[in-house]
Amino acid sequence: MAPRPSPQTERVVNLFEQLMDGSAGATGMTLAEVSRHLSVHKASCHSMLSELLRAGWLLRDPVRKTYHLGPALVRLGHEAATRYPALVLARSAMAELSAATGAHCVAFSVSEDCATVVDQVRSRHGGHPMPIGTQFPHRPPYGASTVAWAGPQARERWLAALPDDVRDRYRQAITAAKQRGYAVGLHILPDLRLRELAQIVRSAEVRSTRLSQLAQELTDELIHQEEWFPISLDPDDNYEVSHIDSPILESESRIALMLSLVPSAEPMSGAAVTRLGTQLCAATSRLSAALTG
Repeated sequence: MAPRPSPQTERVVNLFEQLMDGSAGATGMTLAEVSRHLSVHKASCHSMLSELLRAGWLLRDPVRKTYHLGPALVRLGHEAATRYPALVLARSAMAELSAATGAHCVAFSVSEDCATVVDQVRSRHGGHPMPIGTQFPHRPPYGASTVAWAGPQARERWLAALPDDVRDRYRQAITAAKQRGYAVGLHILPDLRLRELAQIVRSAEVRSTRLSQLAQELTDELIHQEEWFPISLDPDDNYEVSHIDSPILESESRIALMLSLVPSAEPMSGAAVTRLGTQLCAATSRLSAALTG
């Protein structure tokens, strides 16, 4: 069963995300602006803001009457950063990559079971952003980018979960990705099944068994789409790129962070994809060298 939503918590998260991004981060937000942004009455907003001020998570400009991120968040950020030392090293490089490529630059922490979004530098030209905390399980076909740099045992376990008729192709694709230093995922999804899934979710009666069946069918179809995780790209062909991934390595087979470029949904040539991948790989190679000393 999915957890029940918490509107109060969602409002706090929404407020902090707004204050971190865009012009609101520099100018702050007035009570009226917070109220409009959260679609909540001013009295309720005032109570929430007062408590965040008391905790030091917000500061209020006494002249402009605007709210800004507070000093207590510095300590929280420092404590969080100790869990991801590579992220501190990578942050400025992520900003440079995003500015140079016009794509979102996303950082993933990688565990044995999944990849988790831990940071993101957004671009107004990038594709769909990924909320912090979003997790992607390493169940085929997902996780192909990660296992390209995993140790032999982890790679073989992942490949063994694939159907026999596609296993060799995926082996070639992840080998090619590691050799060139970056992996490419494309937008190839079975649209009709997605529409059917969306209709079921919107309907009054949602049958979990049918949702599970559709999810499995989507995964099976995606696995057999050769263009989902290509072995190579023709420089003259056009592609709709979902993401381009390259790791910051602590050792040959241990990923400190996976950096991902998420460009716009507009088709781009294989040559353009290669340029983005080469830029990303150059950055992660420098960061890997800096991390390992």
